[in-house]
Amino acid sequence: MGQFIKSLKLKDPINLGAILCFVIPPLGMLLLFVLGWRTIFQILIKKEKISISYVDIFFITLGISTIGATIEMKDAYFLFTTLMILGYWGLYLHIMRIGTRGFFQIFRWIMIFGSIYSLLIGIISSFFKFPTLLGYLTGTILFGVKEPMKEYHRLIGNAYNPNFTVYILLIGLSFILAKILTSVRKNQYQSIWWQTLIAIILSFGVLQTGSRGGYGTMIGIYLLFFFRLNFKIFVLLSIISLSLHNVFLQLIPRSDILNVSTMQRETIWRNSFKIWKDHWLFGTTPLGFGIEYSKLTGENIPHAHNMLIGVFTEYGTFSGLVFILLILITAYKMLVLFFSTNKRIYLLDYFLLSLPIIVLTGIFDEPLFSPQLGLLTVILWASWERYTRQIDFFEKV
Repeated sequence: MGQFIKSLKLKDPINLGAILCFVIPPLGMLLLFVLGWRTIFQILIKKEKISISYVDIFFITLGISTIGATIEMKDAYFLFTTLMILGYWGLYLHIMRIGTRGFFQIFRWIMIFGSIYSLLIGIISSFFKFPTLLGYLTGTILFGVKEPMKEYHRLIGNAYNPNFTVYILLIGLSFILAKILTSVRKNQYQSIWWQTLIAIILSFGVLQTGSRGGYGTMIGIYLLFFFRLNFKIFVLLSIISLSLHNVFLQLIPRSDILNVSTMQRETIWRNSFKIWKDHWLFGTTPLGFGIEYSKLTGENIPHAHNMLIGVFTEYGTFSGLVFILLILITAYKMLVLFFSTNKRIYLLDYFLLSLPIIVLTGIFDEPLFSPQLGLLTVILWASWERYTRQIDFFEKV
C-alpha cells in the first residue's frame, strides 16, 4: 500500500485531479478542466500540429454544435458548454501526448479506491447529514432528483446522484474484476481473497444506489468476467441464471415502481425526440435541454435519460452520427482484441470490462451528463486510445 501511495505522483495534475474528483468534486473538476484548457491554449500559442483522429473529430463537432446552438438560440450562457467541451478535448490531448506507460496503472487504482470511498462516504452521509456547503463540496448532497431528502433511501455517494454514483462503482468493480483475472493468470492466488472482497463490497454498493440500469449492467459485467475467466464456468452460470431468471427479476432495485419508471422514461424519450426535431442541426446543448423541456412540458427534466438520444438532442444530428461512428470503431477494435491470441495485450480485460459500462448505463440514463463523470471517462477513453494506437486492426492481432 505504501508503494502504491508513493507511485501516485500527486504532483501530476491528472492524478491529483482524479483523486479530488472523489474527495472534493468541484475542485477536482476545476483542476482537470484547467489542465485541458491550458493544453488547448499551448497548442494554439505554439501553433503545434496535432494528428486529428476520429475522437478529435468527435470533440470538434461537439464544440461546433455548442457554438451553433448558442447563435441559434441567442443565449450566450450556452457558451459555458463550449468551454466544457474544450476542457474535455484538451484533457484528452494532454493524455495522448504525454501520458506515461504506467499512467493507466495508477489511474485504475485511483478508480478502485475512489469507488470504495464513494460507497463509504455515501453510507456515512446517510446517517450523518453534512451541512449544505460541505455536502456540495463532497458530492454527498442530492442534486437533480425529485424525491425529498427525508424520504430518500438510495445511496447518493459522492456524485450528487445515485445514478451517477453507480457509474463510479461499476467502473471500480470492472477494474477489480480485471485485476482478479490477472491474478488468476499469474497464479497469484494469495491476493485474490482481498480482491474478491472489494468486488463484493462494490457490488453491494451498486445495489444500494437503487439503480436498475446499474443492476443490469453489473450482471452483464459479471457474465463477461466469467467468460474471460473460464468458458465452462460461464456456460454453467448462464444456464443457472436463465433457470433462476425470476429470482434475478425480484432482486431488481425498486422493482415495485418498475412499470411507472419505464413509462416515465418513454415519455422523456418521446419529448426529447420532439425537442431534437426543433433543434436537429446543432441541438440544445446540455444547458439548454432542461429549458426546452420545461417549455414543452412544464416539467424540470435536466437530460434525456438516454445517452444516444441525449447526444442527438443536446449536440445535434451531425454530432450524434459521429458519436455512433465512434462507438462502432471502438466496438470493432474491442472485438478484434477480444478474440486475439496475443498474450502481450495484458491490459485488455480492464478495457473489455469497463468500456461497455459507458453504453450499458447510458441506455436508461445519461451519467455522462455529469462533468465529474465526463472528465473521468475522458481519462479512461484516452487511456484506451493510447493502448490501441500502435495496433494495426486490419491485420491479424
